[in-house]
Amino acid sequence: MNRLDRKPGATCLRVRVALEAAGCAPAIAPEVARLARALAASKPAGTFLCIGAGAGEVGAWILEGMDHASGLVVLVQDAREAAVLGRELDGDLRASVHLQDAARFLTDVRAHRFDLIVDLSEGSRSEVMRVGLALLRAGGAYLATHFDGRRLERFARSTRDADPDPPPFDPEEFETAPLGGRLDSLLVVRRAEPTRPKRRSSSHTR
Repeated sequence: MNRLDRKPGATCLRVRVALEAAGCAPAIAPEVARLARALAASKPAGTFLCIGAGAGEVGAWILEGMDHASGLVVLVQDAREAAVLGRELDGDLRASVHLQDAARFLTDVRAHRFDLIVDLSEGSRSEVMRVGLALLRAGGAYLATHFDGRRLERFARSTRDADPDPPPFDPEEFETAPLGGRLDSLLVVRRAEPTRPKRRSSSHTR
């Protein structure tokens, strides 16, 4: 097997088949799933959240990438999907499945912080994304599908007049990378906390 193009593992395939059998398996770009798996692999002992239609399938990819000290929350809004995932992921203690409105869930867990949030929602989701970005740790990543740079600009403007808690989206706190083509996605990373540069010792000679 070509390690650079590693295919989905047994859990991913099992979850996909089960979701298809239940009639709730939305089309997921494999590039998104692979990117989510790679991002999870970069965060040892990380806390991960996957939201929206397809969260279970992408969550299975994330489980493949994350280590045994990490935890994953799969948040869905479809009762059929929640039932399938509750059964298929029951044997992995690192994963939990929740059936709840995304904005309500994020508000309920405001005291928590995440290293990776994968948002697969479609349509309007300003409140979900605004609260989600506020819950990222320094160095954490927010992968939003069906979202591009133009929508990010509109999103940033819309948060300025919103409730100040959480605060408006501040581009200075984040790095963004639009992922075009088939992905039509946006990767937003919270900047690592700045460190003061070391001062040269007065005894240093050139």
